[in-house]
Amino acid sequence: MITLVSGIEFRTREMVSRLGISEQEIEALKAQNIKLIKEIEELKLSVKQLEYKNKIIKIAKALEGKQETTNAKLKINELLREVDRCIGLLND
Repeated sequence: MITLVSGIEFRTREMVSRLGISEQEIEALKAQNIKLIKEIEELKLSVKQLEYKNKIIKIAKALEGKQETTNAKLKINELLREVDRCIGLLND
């Protein structure tokens, strides 16, 4: 009977120990998850900034080249609409 109780006690301690280790691993994974989510948000912002810069470069190249003035005017109007939309979002 004492052996049976000792065995149960040993298994219980082992399970408690494993539980503690598992909880530590979970906390570490949660922290890593938060870090990765922040990194993703930063990368998304970086992508948006690069897309905007790319758009500006394309417009600048269109203005540099010998394309129709109508095309250049359309590009400028598109850029102005984008600026107006951004100002509107900032005012909200």
